[in-house]
Amino acid sequence: MKKIVFCCFVVFTTLIPIVYGQEPNKTPAQKIDTVFIKSAHVTSTIQKLPAAVTVYQAKVSDATRQQLSLQEYTQQIPGLFAQNTTNFAQDLRISIRGFGSRAAFGIRGIKLIVDGIPETTPDGQGQLDNLNLGIIDRIEVLKGPSSSLYGNASGGVISIQTINQIEQPFSNWKAAIGSYGFQNYQATAGIKSGTSSFIFHGNYVTSDGYRDQSGFQQYNFNVNASFKISDKFNLKALVNYSDSPQADDPGGLNLDAVEENRRQARDRNILFKTGETIQQFKSGLSAVWNLNSNTTGEGYLFYNNRQFEGRLPFEFGGLVDLGRDYVGQGVNITYSKGKNTLKAGYDFAYQNDDRQRFRNLEGEKGQQTLDQKERFTNLGVFVTNHLEVDKWYFTGGIRFDYNKLAAVDEFLIDGDDSGEINLNSFNPSAGVSYAFAKANNLYINVATSFETPALSELSANPNGDRGFNEDLEAQKATNYELGIKGQLTKDLRYQMAFFYINTQDDLVPFELAAFPDRTFFRNAGRTERKGIEIEGAYNLSKEWTFTAAYTYSDFSYNDFTTASGTFNGNYLPGIAQHFTNLGIQFKSEKGFYVNAQASLVGKQFANDSNETEVDGYENINLRTGFNFVYKKIRILPYLGINNILDQEYTDNVRINAFGSRFFEPAPGINGYGGFQIKF
Repeated sequence: MKKIVFCCFVVFTTLIPIVYGQEPNKTPAQKIDTVFIKSAHVTSTIQKLPAAVTVYQAKVSDATRQQLSLQEYTQQIPGLFAQNTTNFAQDLRISIRGFGSRAAFGIRGIKLIVDGIPETTPDGQGQLDNLNLGIIDRIEVLKGPSSSLYGNASGGVISIQTINQIEQPFSNWKAAIGSYGFQNYQATAGIKSGTSSFIFHGNYVTSDGYRDQSGFQQYNFNVNASFKISDKFNLKALVNYSDSPQADDPGGLNLDAVEENRRQARDRNILFKTGETIQQFKSGLSAVWNLNSNTTGEGYLFYNNRQFEGRLPFEFGGLVDLGRDYVGQGVNITYSKGKNTLKAGYDFAYQNDDRQRFRNLEGEKGQQTLDQKERFTNLGVFVTNHLEVDKWYFTGGIRFDYNKLAAVDEFLIDGDDSGEINLNSFNPSAGVSYAFAKANNLYINVATSFETPALSELSANPNGDRGFNEDLEAQKATNYELGIKGQLTKDLRYQMAFFYINTQDDLVPFELAAFPDRTFFRNAGRTERKGIEIEGAYNLSKEWTFTAAYTYSDFSYNDFTTASGTFNGNYLPGIAQHFTNLGIQFKSEKGFYVNAQASLVGKQFANDSNETEVDGYENINLRTGFNFVYKKIRILPYLGINNILDQEYTDNVRINAFGSRFFEPAPGINGYGGFQIKF
């Protein structure tokens, strides 16, 4: 049925340019703006803002990407490290300055915003399995202290904007195939009628996976609409639906198993048929209105429903059935007078998880073991101010977050384990930048941040009880950053940041012999994080562009003692100390282009004791395509090769996994190819 719907969508997108009369050989125009930061709580130019910020603007060559993971777009960003790009049951794991590296699945410690609507839930969980990579227009990454203005996130903010403005109707098709049964089919169409525009996108992607028990398939549908109600009021609407009927989990392996057969799945994962199925629906509205020449208002409203069923590699409670409702609303007002800009607003969000666990009888649902309602209510109020005085630019902000967490035990056979927790937080931030030369700025900032345990982390109770693990506290951090950025010439851009972060009560994953394969969490006493981030881009000529990024991460425990030992001075696991990315792109006037990307990743540790090292690696990817017009139809055939050196490396490190099952091997050399047609 889903395939029939997708085929009908493809036909629909084909008819649009015919009905609306677009000239087929023209590409829909997009607004290109690489100067201003557009994230809701920060309004400034990149040069002036006293914070480390990277902006990625979509290019024509993005069509040649495999578009399996957001990591393809973010690997050039220093300070951001992504793993788990091939296990679609566990989701992409992104860390910024080490925050988020502990995530057992999904994205933690980082605020995700898509088209102005928060994608991260109030408890700090984020997934991007419903993100349509084929229509990404712009990505903004704010790292470190500036993210304290966004609430429950320690590491940073990733704001993603999809295409939402068009000049005339258009229609795009894309089809690709590749190694391990990979298939990717996309259809995109745009309609413009008067002051309104609509963009439709459908995507079907599937793969058998590199390892046994690692196949997946997914359907995505997305509609963006923009309405210019008046000269002073603009409204946007979005509807998104994602259906992933299959995402298998091959599990982690120990080193002996990796050396025996890298492609095998863990035997218990096969026995219990581990994996997940997901259906997610999201709808939202956002608006911008100019109240007068000095005052602008912005607001958003959304609803998100997620249905999840997961099968874990153990029997008792090994089948998880989760229904989630997530609603939110926010407003902010900006007042500008001369060189001063004042912004104030609030964000409200409510998350209601209906979590049930059952016995996993080798993939079949057995007797119920848990029935629990988990609720997270958040209200965040913030004020920021930006003041420009000659060559100086000052920023300051404060935010207060009210967080109420509740568990309602509805499995009352052995008593009532219901309870409530309040994890409120107050976080200030301040920064200043100085323009010491044209388009070059030196800056410094300081801020605090916090990160609550997720509801799933709180409900994983190591003492075996239901309800929450009330021993878990929110993680807190104090961030210091010194940086320099700008342009040395019209062709050379650069940015460098030094940071120092003290944290308290880090949330650290671990496993127990009494509960094999379940992930629990505990607080580390204190950690110390020191690092350097460097990035640059140089236009060698009109055709050639070179990019480089380097990250040095010295993250260690200051005070961390458990029953297993004392780990003071040890490095935080799951983070490479050295990470370099080099890229070079050639684009000819005749439409031919080549992009080569090299990632050099240093060693990392797999556990808190630092007894197990994970080897570093060098991964080189190449993609090429040719953009030409045939009978007024723009055609783009392309090819890509991943891991050209055929490196044997670990795609994902399962931190502190019991039985030393730390390793999820990455694919060797593999390829893909396809074409895009634009009408």
